[in-house]
Amino acid sequence: MKAQKLLWIIAFNLIIIVMEISFGLFSHSYALIADALHNAGDVIAIVITYIALKIGTRETTFQYTFGFIKAEMMAAFVNTLFLFVTMFYMIYESMIRLFHPEPIAAEYMVIVGMIAVVANGISAYMLKNLGVASCASSHSHEHHHDHQDANIQSAYLHMLSDALISFGVVVAGVVIYLYKIYSIDAVLTIAFSVYILFHAYPLLKTSFLSLMDANAHLISEQSLHDIIHAESQVLEYHDLHITKPSTKHDFISFHIVLADDGTQLSDTEVITQRIRDALKEVGFTHVLIQVDSATKAQHQSRCMLTGDE
Repeated sequence: MKAQKLLWIIAFNLIIIVMEISFGLFSHSYALIADALHNAGDVIAIVITYIALKIGTRETTFQYTFGFIKAEMMAAFVNTLFLFVTMFYMIYESMIRLFHPEPIAAEYMVIVGMIAVVANGISAYMLKNLGVASCASSHSHEHHHDHQDANIQSAYLHMLSDALISFGVVVAGVVIYLYKIYSIDAVLTIAFSVYILFHAYPLLKTSFLSLMDANAHLISEQSLHDIIHAESQVLEYHDLHITKPSTKHDFISFHIVLADDGTQLSDTEVITQRIRDALKEVGFTHVLIQVDSATKAQHQSRCMLTGDE
């Protein structure tokens, strides 16, 4: 039901985007087009939320042993990069328009802007209700729903900001209609574009780092060191790898070296389980620990690729 409502919100807003771009080109209003592109960026955020919801139902295969958990970040990176390119282009065109204003059919800005305000307001209301419903059912699946709630809350805030920007287009349209100050359209377009770039950058950075399998800094090096070395039998750890393949997954894997003091297999299981539980407490969803004997000691505690094992 939640995924179906998200699809309706996506379809609803796609219609508004087509209307804003069409009438923006017809009326020569870059502000209307910029609002449409901002709305498109926020629809992308909802699409990513939809992908995140659907990914949980996908089964892993022998070929795709991790499933499709990176599809979310791939979509986020490609779409946000596209948004960056279009916004820089809008700024470039607006700078030209700022010094060479063109007549604008302000009535279309007002009418289409008002439609966008209503549409974005309805979408924000629907997303807010989805978030409330998710919270109400999160007691039995707390960690999983927390991530979903964060995605939905983010999409809700995006739609709310869309409504405010659309309202700004309406105000600009009224000013242009009454006073014929056409340059306000270019100024508003530049302001919108800078705002969009500012708010899109964190998602671009997060998705890029995820695709590069970079450490998302869920935990500091010192904190990780303290958790692992809380077990007195652990001499060191190496071959550390931390990745964030999606918004709701954080993976960590490493080797630990145990002292050769007669530790039994059952003891190593207890040690690794305590470390695993501590790491899951700080947010890791998948923890892989390989136990080595003292003969494998590398005398290092930082992440290093040690070559062929």
